[in-house]
Amino acid sequence: MKVNDFSKRLGIGSSKVRYYDRIGLIKGGRCEANNYRDFTDLDALNIYHAQMLRSFDMSVQESLAAKQKGLTQISGWVEEHALELEELIRQEEMRLFRLREMQDYFTMIQESKSLLTEHLLDDNYNVFNFGSCAKPDAVTLKAIEQLAEAMPFSYIAIKVSKASLFDEQQPLAVSIGLGILERNRKKLGLELPSQIEKTRSRKILQILILSADPFHLQRHELAPLLEEVKRRGIAVSDDIVGRIYISYQENGTFIHGIGLSVPIDNEK
Repeated sequence: MKVNDFSKRLGIGSSKVRYYDRIGLIKGGRCEANNYRDFTDLDALNIYHAQMLRSFDMSVQESLAAKQKGLTQISGWVEEHALELEELIRQEEMRLFRLREMQDYFTMIQESKSLLTEHLLDDNYNVFNFGSCAKPDAVTLKAIEQLAEAMPFSYIAIKVSKASLFDEQQPLAVSIGLGILERNRKKLGLELPSQIEKTRSRKILQILILSADPFHLQRHELAPLLEEVKRRGIAVSDDIVGRIYISYQENGTFIHGIGLSVPIDNEK
């Protein structure tokens, strides 16, 4: 069977047939009358076998070498790639979950009838490297590097220092960094430096803020949160920490959707 007819019957391009012939995957003979390449049914089977292996990301050279491999060797290769695919699927499932999670945040920002909402926050880690925080040390930089590589499973963290909240003579001290939920850290098998402290799961009261410049938040933007915790008799005992959920264009301005929260586990 000539190459053009052969390739059409196979359902692949003739250039690929010629390539497989050239590297020795198939061994078509030659017609005595015109010296054209002549391919057999067995050549077709060998090509389909190679195509199948290639569809699982086996290289061309690996698929060529597979013709010389025994069952145990082929089984080992299949197991290795099955494990790789399982890991890829796990990662993609996590990525899909994060996209759906982001959609939930969009809905929360767009449809929330109140700026204040209550949530149960999972165990998490946060490190800060820009704004009013101290210059990051080697441990912090290492954690930042890990979390930057872990996106989108990490998130953008933000905090307002407790000291600046109650010093009305000074602007709010805002820091930005990265964070990750404990459940996502575990799924990734991410080992953060032991010096990075975990914030335990807790019930929080969160305020939603839209800001063009999160580094320059104003006290009046946090006022509803502070007034509510005061009404409930909750002491603000630490920095106010949260995350930047999403950033987008609105009325010609690039704004950031921020959630800042106070723990309310010990609400009276």
